[in-house]
Amino acid sequence: MTGPTGSGKTTTLYATLQELNQSTRNIITIEDPVEYRMEGINQVQVNTKAGLTFAAGLRAILRQDPDIIMIGEIRDTETAEIAVRASITGHLVLSTMHTNDSASTVTRLLDMGIEPYLVSSSLVGVVSQRLVKKICENCQTVYEPNEVEKELLGLQEDRLLRRGQGCSLCHGTGYRGRTAVHEIMVINREMRELIGKGASEDVLREAAIRHGTISLKENCRRLVLDGITTTEELLRVAYTLD
Repeated sequence: MTGPTGSGKTTTLYATLQELNQSTRNIITIEDPVEYRMEGINQVQVNTKAGLTFAAGLRAILRQDPDIIMIGEIRDTETAEIAVRASITGHLVLSTMHTNDSASTVTRLLDMGIEPYLVSSSLVGVVSQRLVKKICENCQTVYEPNEVEKELLGLQEDRLLRRGQGCSLCHGTGYRGRTAVHEIMVINREMRELIGKGASEDVLREAAIRHGTISLKENCRRLVLDGITTTEELLRVAYTLD
């Protein structure tokens, strides 16, 4: 899971763990801090003063025969190396990183000193995430988009959009609640070959889109057309990516 601070990475990661959580699976997490307590999962809190770092904790966890490991965040080369080694030896490893989008995660791992062949053989997929505000359902209204909005959304025909007028429930903002936009990059055979050859972010991004990856911008654009969020939120997401 990748994205900036506050983009909901940890919440999505916990939702994934909840789906994977079964009595027949040994799931162990190492986090800083443990944000949600989950029944049936062994959760370890990082304690740097006591010498329990992500890397040290991971070494101990690997001796406990886990099926699934969740690392709160890959922050340094040592943690990345152990995570990759755990993945190659048959463990499902879930973690978060701070990168701009899915393709740049590969570059970040390579910059950390992980060999391209190790990244290509260990990485299964990358999910990039952002949060956008939802239009208040109580005061939403329809309107005709202007020319700038039509160009932004790529509209060729007339189409009505939605926005909130502002009411007591949304405190006059026109927004109530948030939802996530995702970019899911699955590492298939072609992607593995490109990563092994040290392909650039742009090449990886193009290959991912060719194989069905929907970009963050496109995902957000669809939410605007579906009346869930606004063009202002689309612009905000697009701005953070450029």
